Amino acid sequence: MGELKKFTKKTLPELAFGFFSTAATNLMAKESIKSAIRGRIRKLITGNAEKPYRDVQAVEVYTDRIMDILNQKRILPQNIGIDGPPGSGKSTLGRSIAKRTGLKWRTLYLKELNQPYYFKPGRIYENIRLLRTQNIDNFDLIIYIDCPVGEAQYRVIERDRNGALADYIDFKKLKKIGDVAFEMADGEEIMIPMSPIRIKIRPDKGYRDIENIRMEVRSKGFDVERFSKEELLFLNCYGEPKSGILPYINWGAYNIELLSAAYTSLSLAFPKKRLR
Repeated sequence: MGELKKFTKKTLPELAFGFFSTAATNLMAKESIKSAIRGRIRKLITGNAEKPYRDVQAVEVYTDRIMDILNQKRILPQNIGIDGPPGSGKSTLGRSIAKRTGLKWRTLYLKELNQPYYFKPGRIYENIRLLRTQNIDNFDLIIYIDCPVGEAQYRVIERDRNGALADYIDFKKLKKIGDVAFEMADGEEIMIPMSPIRIKIRPDKGYRDIENIRMEVRSKGFDVERFSKEELLFLNCYGEPKSGILPYINWGAYNIELLSAAYTSLSLAFPKKRLR
């Protein structure tokens, strides 16, 4: 019994040290983690994790085209909603449109979208879950940035604000729900040439997106009355009613790195010569 206690006391620190040191090494090799750390350091120094904002020429061109469309249709929007995956350029586009229109631009926090949000007039709002959770009749114009998943993930890492999002958020699921949320809204879909931007102007009778989603889900045999819009979208796409940010989490994001660390720590604690 004394030998077992001695062996255990010696082995546990070896296991812990091997696991944590190898896990840290594995994670630090990922560009997403390096990006997240750079963001933390920048926030300590400057107060902002993200790289300093600068105009993007391509986005300025996209904004000019959006303004041309609004001018042709004689629409002076009071509220605009922008949706799209993380890294798709919502903030950059929102700032650019704000300069042209005089509207105030604001990024909403995820927790603010867990219930109906009160949208003040004269603003541009953006969030990755905006169209799927809110009454979009509040917006004269909705904009969806249909950015490819791989490109969005690359941009998240490149901007340094929270590079780990590229790992632990399921971008495919997030984008699929976003695609459907936009497509369910009534109104003429207008593509901005040579860009991932799709827009819709609010029809006279409203976007009717919740009615359209309910109709679609009801046709698949589901009871629709007790579910939120996001839950209905999940029902439509995946057969289960879900909402909030947790359904988009990739819980196995770092399985390879952690399993490798576990194997290495066991190899250090139990070398072959000890097992003979």
